[in-house]
Amino acid sequence: MPAPFSPDATSLLNALAVGSHALIDAHFWSEGVDQLLAALGEASGVNRVWIFQTIERNPNGVLQDFVFEWASSSHYRERTQKRFRFFTTLIDDPEYEEMVNRRERGDSHTCITSKVDLGTLRDNLESQSIQSMVTVPIMVDGQWWGTLGFDDCEREVDWEGAGLQALVIGAELIASAIYRQQLTRRQRQVDLLQQVAACGTWEINTRSGATWCSSALLLSLGYPGDYARLPLRRLLAHAMPTDRLRVFGLIRECHQRLQTQCRIDVQLRVATGQWRWHELVMESYYSDDGYLARIGGLVIDISQRKKSEEQAWAAAEFDALTGTRNRRGLANHLAQLNERPVATAYYLLMIDIDYFKHINDRYGHPAGDALLVEMAKRVHDVLRPEDCLARLGGEEFAVTAGDLSPQQVVQLGERIRERIAQQPFYLTAGDSQTPLMVTLTVSVGIAPLALTSDLDHSQAVAVAQADQALYAAKETGRNRVVAHWQP
Repeated sequence: MPAPFSPDATSLLNALAVGSHALIDAHFWSEGVDQLLAALGEASGVNRVWIFQTIERNPNGVLQDFVFEWASSSHYRERTQKRFRFFTTLIDDPEYEEMVNRRERGDSHTCITSKVDLGTLRDNLESQSIQSMVTVPIMVDGQWWGTLGFDDCEREVDWEGAGLQALVIGAELIASAIYRQQLTRRQRQVDLLQQVAACGTWEINTRSGATWCSSALLLSLGYPGDYARLPLRRLLAHAMPTDRLRVFGLIRECHQRLQTQCRIDVQLRVATGQWRWHELVMESYYSDDGYLARIGGLVIDISQRKKSEEQAWAAAEFDALTGTRNRRGLANHLAQLNERPVATAYYLLMIDIDYFKHINDRYGHPAGDALLVEMAKRVHDVLRPEDCLARLGGEEFAVTAGDLSPQQVVQLGERIRERIAQQPFYLTAGDSQTPLMVTLTVSVGIAPLALTSDLDHSQAVAVAQADQALYAAKETGRNRVVAHWQP
């Protein structure tokens, strides 16, 4: 009968202390594992200490790799042997199957080779001249990551008591190092992703109100990357007040399970004090009893995207020369007006420059363009903030105005006509440095604009009627205002 193994408690404690410090201080965690294995091997007096990493467990066998080894002499080294590189051990006898099951459960296993039943396990032990072995599974996040093993090729050692417990602690130290390494690697990946994607992560505990923000998000908001605690109200205070109300509304909807995932665009005040557009990605998580436990997600800086969208919108809806709306912009403006709950009377004013072709022919198109820009400014000065000015093409402009009587809208047309006619325009033509004084007049046609469900038809009717009135203004001498309803 082999005698129970009772290692020297002091030596064993020193070995664990040395190995623990090595795992913490080593630049690479694997170097710390090497030092721990050496310390435990020397303290225990065994011939070989090893770690197999579990790659895959299937019903037929276990795929493993020999990743760490300490040996008391070169005679006992095995890691360099090709048979231990990504090797599969078949589960073809009950004793080996039981050992594998114990490892998956997190239980240690000891064996004396001479007492092992004939089969795969005993064959493997004898092929390595192992007389006794003890193995302790390395459990990472509850999963069997690998196995820490001690081989004695000279003694039949029955591990128990403090000796076995020391090995269990050693395996737990290694598991902690692996877990920290995985977290560090994931954190680096997350940090890189957040840096490249200009985003941060966040989470709110809805029971306590506690918040967690990634270092990238904290830094972007003006806090240290390791800031200990950011209260919920202070976090939400970085959002524009109107956006803050929307966020609170979404959180309430998450409580009521009306929303579980959503994305909204908000403006956040960042470290520089500026307001920048961000996309807020929210996802809610519920406990088994259906209570909202937490809300988490991403904050993605989309200021550049918003800028591009605004530029695209401006290019699509605004005239590049005068800065007024174009035909499409006018149509969208009318669509927005049509969504208002209170109906009102609207009018369309068509404005056309008299004899504009003569100006282009005499002074050139650059002078004509400058005149169009100045004219748009003058018309805009006459309008109210709620009125809309659009350039339809060439020298033709349109104005929409509401909340006016027929008499008042005619007066508005007269103010536009007078604003253009009363003051001359000064232009620079060709190489001349002396400004040229140009007198300009416009004709204005007015028609009612009915905002109905068929907005395209309503706009087409108003344009046709305003054009008729504009034609009448041209035919009766130009530089005048004519309404469609006038005789």
